[in-house]
Amino acid sequence: MTTVFTAKVSRLQSTISAACGSELDALAEALERSADYPVAAVGSGGSAVGAEFLSSCRTWLLQSATAVTTPMAFALDPVLPMWGVWLFTAGGENADIRAAFQTSVKEHARRIDVVTARGGSLVAGADSRDVRLHVVPVTDQKDGFLATHSLTSTVTSLLLASDQVAGHDVTERSDQVQLRSATLLSSSSRTRTMEEVASAWDAGRDTLIILHDPALSAAAVMIETSCWEAGLCRVQRTDFRNFGHGRHVWLGKHPDRTVLLALTCDRSRMFWESIRSCIPSTIPQIHFGFGAAGRHTLFDAVITSFGIVEGLGEAARIDPGKPIIPDFGRLIYDGQDLLVAIESEDASTRRKRRSEQKVDEPNRTAAAWSSRRDEFIERLGAAEFGALILDYDGTVVATDKRGKLPTEPVIESLKKLLDGGLAVALATGRGGSVGEELRECLSAEHWDRVLVGYYNGAYIAPLSEDIRKTCLKSDAAIADAFACIQAEAGLFLNGWLPKANALQITIGIDKLVSSPDGQRKLREIVGTRPALKMVRSGHSIDICPVWAAKPRVLDAIRARMVGGQLQMLAIGDSGDRYGNDYELLGEDFGLSVDRVCAREISCWNLLPGNVSGPDGLLRILGGMRLISTGRAQLDVSVLRRL
Repeated sequence: MTTVFTAKVSRLQSTISAACGSELDALAEALERSADYPVAAVGSGGSAVGAEFLSSCRTWLLQSATAVTTPMAFALDPVLPMWGVWLFTAGGENADIRAAFQTSVKEHARRIDVVTARGGSLVAGADSRDVRLHVVPVTDQKDGFLATHSLTSTVTSLLLASDQVAGHDVTERSDQVQLRSATLLSSSSRTRTMEEVASAWDAGRDTLIILHDPALSAAAVMIETSCWEAGLCRVQRTDFRNFGHGRHVWLGKHPDRTVLLALTCDRSRMFWESIRSCIPSTIPQIHFGFGAAGRHTLFDAVITSFGIVEGLGEAARIDPGKPIIPDFGRLIYDGQDLLVAIESEDASTRRKRRSEQKVDEPNRTAAAWSSRRDEFIERLGAAEFGALILDYDGTVVATDKRGKLPTEPVIESLKKLLDGGLAVALATGRGGSVGEELRECLSAEHWDRVLVGYYNGAYIAPLSEDIRKTCLKSDAAIADAFACIQAEAGLFLNGWLPKANALQITIGIDKLVSSPDGQRKLREIVGTRPALKMVRSGHSIDICPVWAAKPRVLDAIRARMVGGQLQMLAIGDSGDRYGNDYELLGEDFGLSVDRVCAREISCWNLLPGNVSGPDGLLRILGGMRLISTGRAQLDVSVLRRL
């Protein structure tokens, strides 16, 4: 009955031999390199088996974290750019894997490894520094409905590449793999497997529950996927103990419809025997036992699974290699929806969507972020600006370079705008040190024209004023909170305590014994004082009077502007809901070089995913075009260029 599938499986040994004889250095290098970072392993259908196999290899070989996911789950909610991405695909042509690849590129994944039998077209034109293509050999190019040969070559190649990383003699291991697989794929072995499956599958049974050792997930996924894709039976897989948490209820209600299939390693045989002893003997049970948990045992289980699928096909009288596919099924498979959705998005819309999900307002209606982005870009490109207002730490200077001067390119760009008559102001959470640094960089002729809003806008003065010599009037609520915080010495590391300040209390996050506990306690202190608020930047927590706000700098510079019709461009890095640039970037033209909020008409970050901080600011400044004295427009295309 399983003519096509049986023919495919009968020739798998030739593909295994080809994989054993292939060059594995690049794949081994990719595995070894990925030990240092988490990986998203992406695959659907039969390719999901390769993703599961990679996850197991990384767990046992590298003790590294792997998230196995489908193309849709990955494309809609990627965890990047610190993660690496491994994409598994037989041919690389379906729209879903292309969407996942585009997401990896757009979001600047740490590295992209594509494992495929014939998917070179998927990576055509991609930057080779970030993408590696691993083509695994197959001896049957047509491969069949369930992609049996590409799946087998993938797991064989991953197995031997892992052995190479582990320091084994790969030639010796290849010989062992070929001998074992030849035995497992032999006609006699597969016949025994098929007979064991067929003996448990009598008329009227249509449901298979797969109980498996977690170490054999790839094999269980292979059987589950094949059953659904070929329409052999209904199927669910679970590990032995999860089965004990309610999955057994189905057996009590439908004992005449269900067959149990157990896949055990040495360590899980006892779990199966315990379950087996509790199940009525009238419910058919199939058991395949394997050796100690590890990648070679898993490989044996995957190869054995082909015989199990053959047996299920015989029982269902369906050829798994050539099932009847409905016309609507082909339409669903060929659907372009995910690819279209991903192509309409970019880093800016993803940032907004993530911020929206983080806030997660009840009963919210998801914003059409692509449309909102286009509307914002149109307004931004048409606006004429007379003033530029900048956050400092994280924007003008990198957060990890606080205390160092801004880079020369940033300063030169600011000088050009100042010389062109544009008004420039700073809005910072810091105090007089910012003025000191800027006076060292900018010519004295500019000092009176640059306003600085210190302590999150609590004190505004021209750059020419050294506020360290100014007697600032103390805020009573700040003084009260300061005394309370001084009494909470246990919050801070190594006896550190914040310094007294007339207008603000600044606490470095790295000074807290516990960041979550410390911030919770600080929120409690601020929460009992209505005259105060708490905001944070990338490195610190600021407790300020409620009247202090960075937008006060906007009001001050607006009063200085001659052209009343000109707009002001505000740029910061902490535009999220509790960031200290949230208010600043809430104006009509607020741009972030890092975090954003969920507001639709403001606080956008239009930069590529791998550009942030001062590098992002430099892009924005480079896009400012002086069109007359004191008047500039922004070339938005400069910001978005990859």
